[in-house]
Amino acid sequence: MKRLLAGVVMLLLPILCLNAGSTIVGAGSQSCTAWMNRNKNPVVKAAFESWVVGFVSGLNVGAEREIVGGGDFTAIVAWMDRRCKSNSLDQIGVAALDLAMELAGNAAKR
Repeated sequence: MKRLLAGVVMLLLPILCLNAGSTIVGAGSQSCTAWMNRNKNPVVKAAFESWVVGFVSGLNVGAEREIVGGGDFTAIVAWMDRRCKSNSLDQIGVAALDLAMELAGNAAKR
């Protein structure tokens, strides 16, 4: 139980830092509106999708536990599509953090 709690705290720490004014750089600093328009340019599409997968993978490595669940790229992109469609003003990085939290919750149930 202590390990689970420690893992959840490690995953919540980025949220606390983000809310404390941490800067998101790169594609993650763009809005979900930009995410939804990414298909207009293959370079932007690749950059945004790679940023999200890299961000989630980085949290996975930093937490020293498996939260990605096998790394289903298509499922990650589909989740981001749904999230950004309903929250177009959010930053991509904030949406990606929400995704990571959901993945961590799913991993804790396994």
